[in-house]
Amino acid sequence: MYIENRMGKIKISKDVIYKIVGKAAIATSGIAKMSSGIGEGLANWINGKSLENGIELKEAERGLDIRLSVVIQYRTKISAVLQELQNNVREAVAGFTGLSVGSINVIVEGISVK
Repeated sequence: MYIENRMGKIKISKDVIYKIVGKAAIATSGIAKMSSGIGEGLANWINGKSLENGIELKEAERGLDIRLSVVIQYRTKISAVLQELQNNVREAVAGFTGLSVGSINVIVEGISVK
């Protein structure tokens, strides 16, 4: 991801953005964990990229589009948790990187009863 200003270009690795998004998501009250398919989740865990599970990033004209797949905790109000998740991720990405965020789409893959 590139940020261009009058002094030049700044490149931010996607790995950094994955970590920012993952940390912001997990810190959101009501989110049990990030979710991905079993094959992808196992491969990311072996490669040490567990925070990338359930996160997709795409560069778009209006900013960075983010897609999250999550598992929420049982007995939480889904709409409130997901709205807080979107706000937390948007603030974290913009605050740490200066990148604008276009959209944050969330898919609830499951509910954790633990």
